[in-house]
Amino acid sequence: MPFPPTPTSESSSHTGQCHCGGVRFKFTISPPLHQYPVNSCNCSICSKNGYLLVYPFQKDFSLEQGHDLLKEYQFGSKHVWHQFCGECGSSCFIRIPEKSALLPDGSNSIAVVNTRMLDDFDDEKFHINKVDGRSF
Repeated sequence: MPFPPTPTSESSSHTGQCHCGGVRFKFTISPPLHQYPVNSCNCSICSKNGYLLVYPFQKDFSLEQGHDLLKEYQFGSKHVWHQFCGECGSSCFIRIPEKSALLPDGSNSIAVVNTRMLDDFDDEKFHINKVDGRSF
């Protein structure tokens, strides 16, 4: 499957928040989440934070509340910013800069969302795609 997956005629909308509720967001994703391959990566930060990631287009994502609470963390080669709530510590998103070598051409307008923050989180309905990030 291409990364990110090719949108279909179907989509699903979701809301989410950090543990304390200070950071709130919403997004629409296509294909719908129950068909979307959710990435489970074995790299050090994804493993420690329990990330299960999806990649909606930035135009379909909005941060509704908590801009002032978000903190950022970078490590290693410092190519991405892991964003978390400064109040409760929940790992919410990963911000990838535009024109990053980590993304294929044309995908620099995606958001990276930790599905564990979703209000309707149910990993039993996910199609989990294991990613060997430890080897990167």
